[in-house]
Amino acid sequence: MTTPQTPIQMPGQPGAAGTWSEPPAPEPRTSMSDRSKATIIWAVVGAMLIGAAFAAIGALNRDVYGAGAFVGNYLSKLQARDAAGALGIPGVALDKDELEASGLPEGSSNALLRKAALPELTEVTEVEVADEGGGVHAVTYSYESDGTYGESTFLVKSSGTRFPLIPTWSFEESPIAVVNLAVEHSTVFSVNGFDLDTRAISTEQAPAFDNIVNVQVFTPGAYIFESTSDLLESEADAVLVDQPARVHEAVVTAVPTEDFVAAAQEAVNAQLDACTEQKVLQPTGCPFGIVIDDRISGDPTWSIDDYPEVTIEAGTDAWEIPAVDGDAHLRVDVQSLFDGSITPYDDDVPFSLVGSIYVMSDGTVQATLEEDPNSVE
Repeated sequence: MTTPQTPIQMPGQPGAAGTWSEPPAPEPRTSMSDRSKATIIWAVVGAMLIGAAFAAIGALNRDVYGAGAFVGNYLSKLQARDAAGALGIPGVALDKDELEASGLPEGSSNALLRKAALPELTEVTEVEVADEGGGVHAVTYSYESDGTYGESTFLVKSSGTRFPLIPTWSFEESPIAVVNLAVEHSTVFSVNGFDLDTRAISTEQAPAFDNIVNVQVFTPGAYIFESTSDLLESEADAVLVDQPARVHEAVVTAVPTEDFVAAAQEAVNAQLDACTEQKVLQPTGCPFGIVIDDRISGDPTWSIDDYPEVTIEAGTDAWEIPAVDGDAHLRVDVQSLFDGSITPYDDDVPFSLVGSIYVMSDGTVQATLEEDPNSVE
């Protein structure tokens, strides 16, 4: 008897029907590791941070370290009346050679580059920054000074970098300007309330009745030039200095104050009194005198009862007294050459005087008088 055999499963043969078997399940995809995910995330974050850093640097370069901000820092020094700080900014201060190279008078005084003379600046606003090429930028700001609106353009140039990518700047053209000031009939004047004397700031000319001085000033601002002493005054000449490295013009024309006229009158009176003390018929250096053909007996006595009222006007090199009439009174005994009789002379002697008035260095007023050469005998 035959024993049943267990069927043996044979691998399928090509072209032959074989026994079916279930195919193996596909292998699952391998998932991205946490480390790879973190690397990609940090790479993206890093790129964003680098982009943000460059954007921030660009914004800083434009708004904080740019050409406009550089000029804005200079203007903020002027607003704060920090003259020393403004002069310390690269490209501002000029020496003698640099003044000449800039086309400015080399003998210009820097006496006004100080806090006391700085004008008021308000409403300072950046208007435009234009790239002129070659690293030079033209920066325009608007402002108000002494109630006057103005705009000024400054040339600045890149001078390198610091903390890589942060630019540094310098003025390509100094913001210093010069005012050519004529001070007529005086040596003293004031600028924005700051007092000066031409004799203290001029190195090229001797003190004179009329003076011309060149003074450096900061751009921009309104500068008020005038004479405001006890003896002299003038109308104010307001100059808006709105262009750097330029020569601006101003004139101060001083006229006598009432105090000066009064002081001049006193000086004239004193000079006439000194003349009356001379015991001669023709006092030396005086506007009056008389000729008497007969002989005099005793000393002549002069006096002035009413002093002539003088006026003052500007002359070539001093204040002058235009011709004015007066009377000096003379008392003297006259002895006749014919018969020897003595007759008292007691009468007024008319005269016409002209003169000059000088303001001395100590502030006193002196007069020199003479007879008017055009007076008719």
